[in-house]
Amino acid sequence: MAGWDDLVSYVRLRYEVMRQAEGELWFNLPTTGDRTQLVVVRKVVGTDDEPWAQIASPICKVGDAQLDELLGLASEAVVGGIVAVDGVTMFRHSVPLDADAIKGFERSFRLVVETADRLEEHVTGEDVH
Repeated sequence: MAGWDDLVSYVRLRYEVMRQAEGELWFNLPTTGDRTQLVVVRKVVGTDDEPWAQIASPICKVGDAQLDELLGLASEAVVGGIVAVDGVTMFRHSVPLDADAIKGFERSFRLVVETADRLEEHVTGEDVH
């Protein structure tokens, strides 16, 4: 069964981690052209009392986007959704930390990052790190 430590090892081998704290990884990922996108992966416990990896990437400050437009654009994504955390609008998705965690992480991770970057560029016209 894959766990948080396996996921941390997987991420550290593939990406340059900027910050690591207990149950949390922060890193920038190149997206399209010269753009990069901040990603935060956290270990969380679901309502099922099981461990999950939560993947989040910022889009803009809460007041910088029209909510109906942002939600409409985000509805095109296969998984994940828009959340507001500490005044920042983020695109977020979670995957269970089970035997298929590593396999499921990479696809979900890429989807979150690409969606957040596309939304950020649409809403702000900028590449905010």
